[in-house]
Amino acid sequence: MKRPACTAAGVGRGFTLIELVVVLAITGILMVMAVPVLNEQIDKRRLVAVADAIYGDMQYARSEAIRNNQNVQISFSGGASWCYGMILGATACDCSVVASSSTGYCALKRVDYLDFQKVSIPASAGISFSGNKTGFDPVRGVALGTGHVIMESALGKQAQVNLALLGRISVCAPAGVGLTGTYPAC
Repeated sequence: MKRPACTAAGVGRGFTLIELVVVLAITGILMVMAVPVLNEQIDKRRLVAVADAIYGDMQYARSEAIRNNQNVQISFSGGASWCYGMILGATACDCSVVASSSTGYCALKRVDYLDFQKVSIPASAGISFSGNKTGFDPVRGVALGTGHVIMESALGKQAQVNLALLGRISVCAPAGVGLTGTYPAC
């Protein structure tokens, strides 16, 4: 039995080495261009996740104060090993305490840097609350102290969660280093 002859269109012909090298070169160039954009998007998503978590947890603390008819204290600690935690009552907790049986444990909720890798709260100016703590009053849900918390990504982008006296919580982007387009400018 005879094999069919190849047609003029080149059916039955494989790729040449030059064609394969050109395709690999174009793929390599596209990958080199895409990796930095992908890294920026991952960095941005990490920062947004932390800002949204703090925002949500502050809303939760406010609702728990009203629901339990007790103050809720929120304590923050900055630096590379940052954390924040909440406790019912008039005494603040220490978010660096990890054992639930220890004095100062944040029994209502505790979050730390291990939950959000490659995002930090700058040690020097990341927390503006007096004594690095705030909270909510149970009667009207107003803040016990005003201020903000700044989170910083590995690539240097920042987001800021603010707490106003009447209990309003907001997120904004600090000028020059903030997530413009994601949050309004501070």
